Amino acid sequence: MHTAFALILAVAFLGTPARGQTEADRLAEVLGLRSGSAVADVGAGGGDFALAFAARVGAGGRVYATELDAGKLDEIRARAKQAGLGNVTAVEAQVAATGLPTACCDAVLLRDVYHHLTEPAAIDRDLLRAMKPGAVLVVVDFPPTWYLRPFTPAGVGAERAHHGIEREAALAELLAAGFERVRVIEPWSVRWLAPDPYALVVRKPGAAP
Repeated sequence: MHTAFALILAVAFLGTPARGQTEADRLAEVLGLRSGSAVADVGAGGGDFALAFAARVGAGGRVYATELDAGKLDEIRARAKQAGLGNVTAVEAQVAATGLPTACCDAVLLRDVYHHLTEPAAIDRDLLRAMKPGAVLVVVDFPPTWYLRPFTPAGVGAERAHHGIEREAALAELLAAGFERVRVIEPWSVRWLAPDPYALVVRKPGAAP
C-alpha cells in the first residue's frame, strides 16, 4: 500500500480522543481495568492496546493478546519483552475460537475486529466461555459504508457487507450468545473520512468475584 494512502487510512480510523486522554485510557475505564485485572485484547494487531493495558494492570495482572497471524504474535512478544512487561501472553487464535483459557478474563476488548469475524456465533460463545461471571466485553466497531466495500473481509456474512456491521446487528449477535446489554456509547469517537464508531458494552451474566 502506498505510504501516503496508508497514513490517510491510519488517521481516518484513529479517531479523536478527548483532549489529554488517550483511547487506551478511555478503553481501560470502560473495561474497568485496575491493578491485578486480567484482560484480553482479541485481534490485538501489533499490540498497542495490549501493552498499554499491561502497564495499567501491573505485575499482578495479565493481558492476553490474541491474533491469527503468527508474525503479529511474534511482534507482540518482542515489544512486550523490550518494554519489560512480563504480564503479556500472546495467544494464537483460530477463525472460530479465541484460544483463551476458560474463565480467564475480567474484561475483553474487540476493537475494529468484530466486523471481520466469519464465525461470529462461535466466537461469541467462546468469548463467553473465556470470561469470568460478571466480566465486561467491549466491542468498538463501525457501520458499513458503500465506499469501504473494497475492504470487506472475505467470507463474512451479509451483516458485514461493505466492511462494517450495524450496531444493532452486532448487539443482537452478542445477546443471542448469552451476553447482557450494559450500554452503548455512540459515537465512540469522530473519524475523518470513515464512519464514526460505536462502543457496545455487554457483560457475562453472574456476579463478579
